[in-house]
Parts: sequence; structure tokens; C-alpha cells
Amino acid sequence: MAARRGEQNTFGDFTAYEQMLHRLRIDKVKLQNIQSDTAKGAVKRNLIAGYQGWVDGALNADTGQADDVLTTVMIWNIDAGNIEEALRIGEYVLRHGLSMPDQYKRTTATALVDEICDPILTAFSRDPRIAPVDQALLLRLDAMTTDEDMPDQVRAKLFKAIGYCQRLQPATCESALAYLQQAITLFNGIGVKRDIENLMRAIKKGATTDGQSDGGTGGDVDNVGDAGSSDANTGPDGGTGNASQNPEPTAKPAAPKKPAAAKKPAASTKTRAGNQNSRSVKTKQ
Repeated sequence: MAARRGEQNTFGDFTAYEQMLHRLRIDKVKLQNIQSDTAKGAVKRNLIAGYQGWVDGALNADTGQADDVLTTVMIWNIDAGNIEEALRIGEYVLRHGLSMPDQYKRTTATALVDEICDPILTAFSRDPRIAPVDQALLLRLDAMTTDEDMPDQVRAKLFKAIGYCQRLQPATCESALAYLQQAITLFNGIGVKRDIENLMRAIKKGATTDGQSDGGTGGDVDNVGDAGSSDANTGPDGGTGNASQNPEPTAKPAAPKKPAAAKKPAASTKTRAGNQNSRSVKTKQ
């Protein structure tokens, strides 16, 4: 069947395609009866195996015929977590300009970015420290769709997903910042303003740390050592040791005694009193 897929305008090819469409319709009915997206993904993972021969035959023949089976299985691979296989099919679909089935109501490029990036961004919202996909796959998707037309909001999601993956590695933080800035340029409501601010601070902090590694850090270590030795000496010596080592603090309290000059009035008072007594004595005499 897969080998016959490459033959154009033949009755056998038409029949094979109709058979695959019929099979696809039956499988879609099965999926419609499942409400859980997680369960649907697991079922699609099993169903995909039955279409693999058809997919390989279409890609190898490279005829570029319209094929709803192929484009549908492309999306199913995304739902099943097979991003690499979805991109393999997507490259063929984009190169030949094939349309998506009517139910998707989007261009192929838009559908690819939406279907791939939405679950990735959802996973990042649950745990921003773990990349749910290899960034190489997202960069491949970006390269595939660079020249494709799509809404700015959709492309902004792709840039956001790439930026989130790259910011987890110090070596790609600056590239991540560039992608996030492109995302917010395309769509101000993409939700990366705080991410950009945090990433800029992290990059600046890293640059500052590298610049001070030979100078400032060493000085800080020396100061800490001095402080530590001072505290260590104070402990064993006790209060007596501190007094003997630091006589100046004891001398400084003597400074308040300088108001002894103020006591002179007292002395003068006594003198005046003495004078008064002497005067009184003289008077008595």
C-alpha cells in the first residue's frame, strides 16, 4: 500500500487513499468518545502505528498530493508527544504547500506552532525549571516556519517557548533574552515582561561576578578573615582581655571628667564664701 502511494492518477492509488480515509474516520469516532486529552494522546499513540506505512510511502514518493490522512497523522504525532516525527511530516507538508483538514481552520505553519507550543508553555507554567522538549526541535520548527505567514501572537508563542528552554542553560541565556524580546515585540501580551527583567538581572549579575572574581572577591575574603580573628580573640580573653588590648576606650570615658573646669565655679564659690567670711570677720573685728 505504501509503495503504491507514490503512483499518481491510478485506480489503485485512489482506492488505497479512500481506504485510509475510511480508516481515519473510524478512528476519529473512537477519539470523539474520549473526553480526557491525556487518554486521547495515549490512544493516538497506538493508532499512529497503523498509519506509519502510509506516511513513509508518501514522504518517500514526494509527490506533493493533497493528503488529509498525512496532515491529520502529523497532528496526532504532536498529541502523542512524537514531536520529531511531526516535524518530519511537517517539512514535507510545508514544502508542498498542502492544506490542513477543514476542522483545523488554520494554515499548516500556524497549526504546527500552536499544537507544539501550547502544551510546552503549559508544562513550563507548572515547572519553569524543566524543559519538556529539546530546544533543538523548537529551533528546527522556527527554521521551518520562518518564511511562513502566521499571526504574530502565534509566532510569539514559539519565541517564548524557545526562550524558556534556552534560559535554563547559562551558555544560552543571552540568546534566550533575544527570543523573549522578539516575542514581546510581536505580541505585548505574551506574558514575558517579568521573565525579561529577571533574565537581564541574572545576565548582569553573572557578568559582574566574572569581572570581580580576581579583585573584589579576594578583598572580601580578607576582611572576613580579619573579622573572624577579632571575634576569636575576644572570646577566650573575656572582658579583661579586651580592656588590656584596647586602653583607648577606657580613656575616652575620662573625657566627661573635663567638666572639672565647671567645678571651678564651686571653688570660686568657696573663695567667695571665704572672702565673705573674712569680710565678716574683719567687720566683727
